[in-house]
Amino acid sequence: MSVKRRIQSLILAGALALTLAVPALAAGYKDLPESHWAYSDLMEASELGIIQGVGDGRMAPADTMSWGQFLTMIARTFAPDAYQSATDAGLAWDQAGYAAAADAGLLREEDALPVTAETLGSNISRQDAAVLLYNALPSEAWDVYFVWEQVPDPTLFSDWNTMDSLHQQAVAGLVELGIINGKSDGSFGCNDSIQRCDGTVLVMRVLDVVDSCSQYDSKDITVRILNRTTGQPILPDQQMSVQIGTYLSSLPYQIDTDALKYYNYSWEGGFVDQVSSVCDTYTLYYEPMTQAQREEADFWEKVEQGLASYEDYAKQDFWLKFQGENERKYTLLFGDPTKRRFANQEEAKAAMTTITIPVWKLQGGKKVSSTLSLTVHSAIAEDVKAIFTEIYNDPEQFPIHDIGGYSWRGDSATGEHNCGTAIDINANENYQIRDGQVLVGSLWQPGSNPYSIAPDSSVVRIFAEHGWSWGGDAWAYDSDASQGYHDYMHFSYMGG
Repeated sequence: MSVKRRIQSLILAGALALTLAVPALAAGYKDLPESHWAYSDLMEASELGIIQGVGDGRMAPADTMSWGQFLTMIARTFAPDAYQSATDAGLAWDQAGYAAAADAGLLREEDALPVTAETLGSNISRQDAAVLLYNALPSEAWDVYFVWEQVPDPTLFSDWNTMDSLHQQAVAGLVELGIINGKSDGSFGCNDSIQRCDGTVLVMRVLDVVDSCSQYDSKDITVRILNRTTGQPILPDQQMSVQIGTYLSSLPYQIDTDALKYYNYSWEGGFVDQVSSVCDTYTLYYEPMTQAQREEADFWEKVEQGLASYEDYAKQDFWLKFQGENERKYTLLFGDPTKRRFANQEEAKAAMTTITIPVWKLQGGKKVSSTLSLTVHSAIAEDVKAIFTEIYNDPEQFPIHDIGGYSWRGDSATGEHNCGTAIDINANENYQIRDGQVLVGSLWQPGSNPYSIAPDSSVVRIFAEHGWSWGGDAWAYDSDASQGYHDYMHFSYMGG
């Protein structure tokens, strides 16, 4: 496998997030928790620019949707060129939605729906929204789109006979495609208003059908390649032609990745995973490699050139900067690539050394410079000094009032304190906890207690850059204290 192909494999699942005239990456909304039934659809629609928040960081999913809002959503989705032309002509967003929907045949004069340019602020009913959505569907939808779930018989809705033939046709067509359903009381709710969440979900379901019917159609797209850390371009914008429905993770294969040799992908967004008819521009985000990762990439380059062999891989020094345990770390610490712990206390003590590190302490509410002593394995002593020097020099100036390193905890202990490769920081304020039961320490209050270590702190970041793991998330899915095992005070060179 060539180096170029190896790097392409690494970025296969590369992060891609859609960019439009609206903000490219959908930020979270404080009134839209992940548990909300429409969360994924609302976030995807936000990424696509179909819907926007209402200000103050809110999505207002339960707010009633007006004609203007719904027409704007369907115009942005199914008539984006017409909508853009209307806004370019100076029309307000709702007037632009009205004009674009009429121009694209979504809002048809012969349907005589109860809306005019002067009544866009009135609420839209479920049955009228159904007509607009029905008009957006291609004629082949019922032949191409397969519905796995069993759908209800629309004629059994208790209010079916209150609808005229226009609305019955639209509702029946949408029900057949699994886009819309009845209500729990047995009715369709034809005259009920719809909420922002309901309307968005319906639009996204119709978009799914439209994209499925167009999945073999070619689409010209622009792919942007940005540095995730700086936001700056790594390569010029790439132009390519792909089919609608193409998985975004396959796009890197069509890009010359030589310039990305020292970058890794970063998942960003995550609610859109395929090329859609509604968007023309996509962005790939990459993070610069760590020094260890760069050295690994250089090693494979040497293998490719015949200057190194695969057998040398496990012996390379870049392994010392990777998290977790490995043969190179074993060799450094114990002189044996198969040995991972000291045999006894005497052997361990002989390998230890005591170092002095710079720290910030809190005195009278102010940070003052100080030092602390720490006993660690002599093979990593200089690295530990470098870590704490970087923490000391970081603008965060994280305060440390107590620290622990080497501690023999019995011949049968499996932890890394026996090895001098584990460090505990501010033990009381960074407790050890298992499934909500505190084992050691008193609290963990990142953001409010200055001694508590936050997941995004300089301490966690700097230790990680040197190949150390943090007990806050090393053995659990994340740093959520209520689930799993966490040791927030603990940093370990071999991840134990």
